[in-house]
Amino acid sequence: MSVHERSAWACLLAITAVYVPYFWLVFRFPMAALGLFWVSAVGLVVLLVAFHVINAIATKSIRARGDYPPLDELDQVIELRAAKLAGFVLAFAVMTWILVTSFAAPVLGGGGVEAATLNADPPLPSAMTIPLMTAMFAIQCLFAGFVIANLAYYAGIVFGYRRIARG
Repeated sequence: MSVHERSAWACLLAITAVYVPYFWLVFRFPMAALGLFWVSAVGLVVLLVAFHVINAIATKSIRARGDYPPLDELDQVIELRAAKLAGFVLAFAVMTWILVTSFAAPVLGGGGVEAATLNADPPLPSAMTIPLMTAMFAIQCLFAGFVIANLAYYAGIVFGYRRIARG
């Protein structure tokens, strides 16, 4: 297994280990995101730094040269395909989020256009409001799309290397 594949596995597992419990808690208690976001970000950094330090110490080629191996053409192709997949996943997540929030905001917001705002000259802005919990939920859904896109990226890299290993 190459250094780049081990790195992709580590990122895939670390993101999964950190963000599955994060989203499990945040989707049950949306206001928990205010503190948990920073805890999860620091936890992910700690896990990845620890892995990369251990990987650098354990990998003979990194120890000998003191440098991370450069990407060859095959590594670049694998990463480009993974990035393309992640881009499609992110675009789908964002477009879905836009559609759902666009149509759900008037229903979930509880507000609406008051008669006085329609008859005013010039027209006054809408009095529509969106509850905080609904807004926090929508923000976390968008963030989940970003995390899923990153998982798709690293899974694409792992799949690319595994496909090559099978021949």
